[in-house]
Amino acid sequence: MRMSKNFVNVEVPDLCYCSEFCPLRTSRTPSNLGHRFFGCKVSKENSGYGYFKWIDPKPLISMHQYPEVESSLMIRCKDSENSCDRLKQKITDVEQERDTLCEKLKDSEEKLIALRQKLKKVRLERECAKLKLNRIVLLLLIVLTVKWFFNMV
Repeated sequence: MRMSKNFVNVEVPDLCYCSEFCPLRTSRTPSNLGHRFFGCKVSKENSGYGYFKWIDPKPLISMHQYPEVESSLMIRCKDSENSCDRLKQKITDVEQERDTLCEKLKDSEEKLIALRQKLKKVRLERECAKLKLNRIVLLLLIVLTVKWFFNMV
């Protein structure tokens, strides 16, 4: 019996020889671990028909067949975990540096505001000093004019 595919490309099992749909199963054997298949509900040992069909390709390498591959993958996994831990630490360090820089920026902004206020005050004081000086010069001119006028008379 063959499996048919419907229009959305979902695999649908054919009926078993016993006229029952075969359930989707997942292999638990070391040589086919995780490999999916359709199989009859009743096994051959229990006088069933033994319908069986793999639905996904068999892995090229079984880790249990090649312990050096498994060991290599475990080392790579551990290296990846170490890299991940280093990246997490780097993120923490960068966040701390960011927080420090934000505090420094806040302090600098406060100092800038204070300096701007001080500059404004100094400019006002300078304008007041100019006005006072202008008054003194005007007063001096009036005094000199009056003195000159009385010396003429």
